[in-house]
Amino acid sequence: MIDNAILEIVELPDGEVVLRSTDSDDEAPLVSIRFSEQALELLQRSRFDVAREMIDHAITRSMLWDGDDTLSEQDEEESVTVH
Repeated sequence: MIDNAILEIVELPDGEVVLRSTDSDDEAPLVSIRFSEQALELLQRSRFDVAREMIDHAITRSMLWDGDDTLSEQDEEESVTVH
């Protein structure tokens, strides 16, 4: 990832929330989130905020900006999958 890239989180007309570079609308998004119909009913207007928090957490958790893709043993133990 380019250090000086400017990224944006946007909701597309089809409801998908994506993280993409502001430089090009033609490139595939870096991250995309699509909620199921059931999730959309539960989240209602907060779906964009939830997607934004998910992306923020993923970036912070993965240490994307530091270039360190490895998790410590403690981080691996704390990893949780929510169903």
